[in-house]
Amino acid sequence: MSEHCLLVLGASRYQLEVIKTAKDLGYRVVTTDNVPGNPGHALAHKSYSVDTTNLQEVLEVARREGVTGVLSPCTDVAVPTAAYVANALGLPGIPFESARSLTSKISFREFLIREGLPCPRFQVLADVAATETTDPVGFPAIVKPEGSSGSKGIFIVRSREELRERLPATLDFSPVKKALLEQLIEGRQGTCEGIVVDGKVAFSLLTDRETAPAPFVATAAHLVPSRLLPAERERIVNQIQVILTAHGVRSSPFDCDFVIDPNGIPYVLELTPRLGGNSLNRLVHESTGVHLAEVAVHLACGSAIVLPAELAVRPTAQLIFGVPSAGKLSFDQDEAASLRGSDWVRDLSFDYPVGHPVAAFINGRHRVGEATLVGESRDDVDAKVSELRARLRIAALP
Repeated sequence: MSEHCLLVLGASRYQLEVIKTAKDLGYRVVTTDNVPGNPGHALAHKSYSVDTTNLQEVLEVARREGVTGVLSPCTDVAVPTAAYVANALGLPGIPFESARSLTSKISFREFLIREGLPCPRFQVLADVAATETTDPVGFPAIVKPEGSSGSKGIFIVRSREELRERLPATLDFSPVKKALLEQLIEGRQGTCEGIVVDGKVAFSLLTDRETAPAPFVATAAHLVPSRLLPAERERIVNQIQVILTAHGVRSSPFDCDFVIDPNGIPYVLELTPRLGGNSLNRLVHESTGVHLAEVAVHLACGSAIVLPAELAVRPTAQLIFGVPSAGKLSFDQDEAASLRGSDWVRDLSFDYPVGHPVAAFINGRHRVGEATLVGESRDDVDAKVSELRARLRIAALP
């Protein structure tokens, strides 16, 4: 086994790939989060029931285990903790204050304004009464909890009445009981998964992003190659570079959500120095051959990495399944079995069996499965996505 010991903050579904990858590389793996039953704990060499946002207790775990690297994959809430531990122990990482800025919706928008970068109009709300005493940013708008991630508590609202109705649920997901109400930028949504090395964006893959029907925004699909024009892609990556440089992010994976408005103006809405969730690592690996989890593990422990000099993108789709209303999960099991035998279906899995109670797909926690598809072209992938959805007939029955 390597002398490296990696501390992984979080042990749920989306951290499993990093834990497995680190073990396959010969690293000793320690996990921590506040859910003892999470599957990553059983996979790790050692685990702790310590909340990933508890800076001092996580630092004590890191010192006790003699870790040589720390990662917060696929979750925003532990990114500051990873930075805090890395800074305290002299390990590879990003500045603590930068981690806090990039994972705070409010601080990030204040940064965008200071730097003169495109930013939606926004205001901060702390209670329902504030909706009556402040001028709204205009409707439609989107309301988001400060300090949360995974699309939890995020809603599109089209009137002051809808805002009053949704705001309590949003505030419930905020550990600081604050919400961000901002202008809804209508346009083409996307993500950028990438790697910054020695202060420069060394790898980036842009996707087209689909979401659940409004008023919800949970991710339903990522598709590549993006249909953005080359100039639009360049503008997005340039904005990402500016933001990372300003925050002193030298070597790290990053995950970015953006939207391009009808005038072609790109808005970076979120940019966090971590691996993306929603199985984006699988999408990147299938479409480019780049193993982002492996790269992230090596960067966290200060090891050398190799990235492709040129990027060839295979048309690929990563789907996240959900249902529009609560009920008992239903899908065509015969078609699922048949699709798994197709050469264009790389992965197809469900989180629950037919008949299991499931919730409406209002955030990432309420997914019911996923699939990875490939095709000969982007049009071919789009057609295969439609075919798979039609054949599976995923629904929730009363």
